[in-house]
Amino acid sequence: MAAGERPPALEATAEERRRSVARGQGLPQPLLLEDPMAVLPPTAQRLLAAARRLLRDGGYEALRLSAIAAEAGEAKASIGYHFGNKDGLIAALVDSLTHDANRALIEETAKYPPGDERVHALIDGETRIAADEEAFRMFFEILPHALRDPGLRERVAALYEGYRETVLRCLDALDEEERRRLRPFATLMIAIVDGLAIQHGLDAGATDVQAATALWEELARPFLRALHGRRRATAAGDRAAAPPGEA
Repeated sequence: MAAGERPPALEATAEERRRSVARGQGLPQPLLLEDPMAVLPPTAQRLLAAARRLLRDGGYEALRLSAIAAEAGEAKASIGYHFGNKDGLIAALVDSLTHDANRALIEETAKYPPGDERVHALIDGETRIAADEEAFRMFFEILPHALRDPGLRERVAALYEGYRETVLRCLDALDEEERRRLRPFATLMIAIVDGLAIQHGLDAGATDVQAATALWEELARPFLRALHGRRRATAAGDRAAAPPGEA
């Protein structure tokens, strides 16, 4: 390893791991069961909680480094130490807004074998995410700035890659062929959730999120059943072709 090069996140010490997560390194895998807040040092946790309060109460324009430091009761330089820069802090903030819901999604779908029950658990979880008005309101405060800022755009795009990975994990994509087939589904699933969240935030009374996702589940089932059917047929073919005693 060259001088000054950081070790890979999976091989890092506990302290390096905390610093790596805070700086947004190791993405696009931010949505595992590990709580992004829990792995941060206490100072970084206070900074992130302060940024969340400011974003909630004052919008994106309230996320000035001096204001975040003052709200947290920490030195302004501590933001650079723990998050690298403002983009790193905002990436961690976005992750914290969605982590609990995505963790619940992974845990709930894991209770069921691949099939209709797991699909229902996935879409039911996505329904709850779309209806979380407060979290999405804060997220949508950040999103326009991510589209204009190349550094922030890269970090938020990595988080979206993590969201797609969450859907693939929930659907138990086993190999590259299944991942190839399911990736467009995951992309569309996230687009539906984002679109429903916008409509619900603008006019909750006129947006029946539950009915919309129920229709999406009805439309998605034939595609997913066909995929699982191909999986079973492939497995049966492999067993039939195996030498006696190895099937």
